[in-house]
Amino acid sequence: MASLWRVRVTHLSDDTVELTLSAIHPDAGEPSASAAFAMRLLADTDPERLDREAGPGSYWDPVALAAYADRVIAEVSVTSRHRMPFDENAAREAIEAELRAGGLDPADTDAWQTAFMAAWGALWQDPDRVPSAVLEIRLTDRTWLSDLTLEQEWDTAAYG
Repeated sequence: MASLWRVRVTHLSDDTVELTLSAIHPDAGEPSASAAFAMRLLADTDPERLDREAGPGSYWDPVALAAYADRVIAEVSVTSRHRMPFDENAAREAIEAELRAGGLDPADTDAWQTAFMAAWGALWQDPDRVPSAVLEIRLTDRTWLSDLTLEQEWDTAAYG
């Protein structure tokens, strides 16, 4: 499965972590305030631990994951939503307008496709142009915070 979000640890305290999420794929959707989504994000830093404690394959098992997450996570909130909901059609149209303004002709299929794909890829690498949000997670099991560091980053396919 393709990664959907880039995650960055922006604040840590004794029982809370703040994660800034930036979409890196148009299928990311909107981040959820569910404990299961938050658990998937944290489990990406230690997938073996999740398998040991919640059962093998629990990352993808919504029932097992929800049961475990409800024991480990006290509260989740989503704030600072930016560019949500994402309008994929508007983004595509804006790129096409830029290409036309730059003198490209859509009739030149190869050049157009190459330029469009380059611009589309660049969009998803620019955190100022993609959907983003802040997820604050308060945990009952603080040990999930012990291996996190401020500014730590990872990509995730977490959903939910």
